[in-house]
Amino acid sequence: MISPLNTDGETERFWAALRSGETAVREVRSFDASAYSCRVAAEIPREVLSCEDPWADPAMRMARIAFDRALRDARLLPGEVDPVRAGIVVGTVLGGILSGERYLRSAGADPVRDRTLLRQYPLRAVAAVLARPGFSGPVLTVSTACASGTDAIGIAFRNLLDGRADAMVAGGVDAVSEFSFSGFCALNALTPGVVRPFSRDRSGLAPGEGAAFLVLEREKAAMRRGARILGRVAGYSSAADATHLTAPHRDGRGLSDAATGALREGETAASEVDYVNAHGTGTLYNDWMETKALKTALGAHAADVPVSSIKAVLGHAFGAAGAMEAVACLLSIRDGVVPPTANFREPDPDCDIDCVPNRERRVKVRTALSLSAGFGGQNAALLLRGDG
Repeated sequence: MISPLNTDGETERFWAALRSGETAVREVRSFDASAYSCRVAAEIPREVLSCEDPWADPAMRMARIAFDRALRDARLLPGEVDPVRAGIVVGTVLGGILSGERYLRSAGADPVRDRTLLRQYPLRAVAAVLARPGFSGPVLTVSTACASGTDAIGIAFRNLLDGRADAMVAGGVDAVSEFSFSGFCALNALTPGVVRPFSRDRSGLAPGEGAAFLVLEREKAAMRRGARILGRVAGYSSAADATHLTAPHRDGRGLSDAATGALREGETAASEVDYVNAHGTGTLYNDWMETKALKTALGAHAADVPVSSIKAVLGHAFGAAGAMEAVACLLSIRDGVVPPTANFREPDPDCDIDCVPNRERRVKVRTALSLSAGFGGQNAALLLRGDG
């Protein structure tokens, strides 16, 4: 994976920064944000993503880096899986939007450049770029708003369960763009300074970016290859609010249904959940809604289980967010540490959960629940367990 916390792709650097609560939200550098009331985001320096092609899309570069890293970490080499039984699922909200922006600003100046930018613009372009010999099974793009990365992993999981594939690489990617920034600013959803999920004085989200991918396969196959197993997907569910184009359901109906569905598939009681990685954007209504959803899905256990949001540190990476959060859950399981909800200042009586304020916590995590909620009422949940 690659994020503003680990621009070198080192997962342990990402994890150390998350645990410390070190924020990557800074003044926007990738475009001129002086015309906007909010001017912060969590970005990867563009020079980190540079390559021999001057028109290479940043999202494509992030995806390639994270995808190659996932294959290396899983020790999955070409030819180890029947190509028609190996696939890719990419979750993204914006795809190559930066290529689209560049094209619209100077179309016609260079026909060769224009063709390159237009090829990189569609949502499906990321998956097409990642597809390579060895992956000629299902190659899919998922765009379910901010649940995209979680849904991508869940759909890959389904392909394995249903016997359609033997190995799947799944995750998400998105880049900070002025297009999305201006839209969220118009909705008054952006913070002017600091992201404070579940805090009474929270003021909004900050856009983020990056890419994260996981290799999913059956346990016996992974053990036979000597792969390092971080954990297992025990359950997945998606559910829609079917309420509003942008606002979440007031009581978190879709999110609670997704969480309940993942628990049901994993044959897991609410009391067995040791950690919840919340969607936790830091907006007023999302955090209220998510608190209600947790109470509905987990009952009395919602008051006791540690719940944290890593978006205080990473910003909201849209299609990549759910994949990054799944990685955080797996690392929590591995190390018995729950990352904090950074920047927390003042409890909100309407968000009366244990949000692990400001400092990491030692917790034996056997089972973790990762939640994602997106515009249009798109909700998804993954239930993750240790490999023991």
